[in-house]
Amino acid sequence: MAEAAKILHTDKEFTYKVLGKNLRISDKRILDSAYNVEIKALEPKLVIKPEALQAILEEVSQVDPRAKKAKPQDLIDLRYLDEMEKGGLFDKLWASKR
Repeated sequence: MAEAAKILHTDKEFTYKVLGKNLRISDKRILDSAYNVEIKALEPKLVIKPEALQAILEEVSQVDPRAKKAKPQDLIDLRYLDEMEKGGLFDKLWASKR
């Protein structure tokens, strides 16, 4: 996933090819929209923003009332991201060119 985030943020042309193939779309406007949504949603270092998760919980609460009681910070487990950060994965990944 970390490698995919790097490609998404650094190689727009390749990302469009992958999106087009997987979504079976060739319309540039639709690909632009899909790319813009993904680029905003996927942080370069995969950090999950509590406010983004809160927005998802609000959507889910319309069909499952349990989501109203859930707190984003209770759902986020950063131990793997912390391990990747401490191990230097992100520094190595982002230091290199594609």
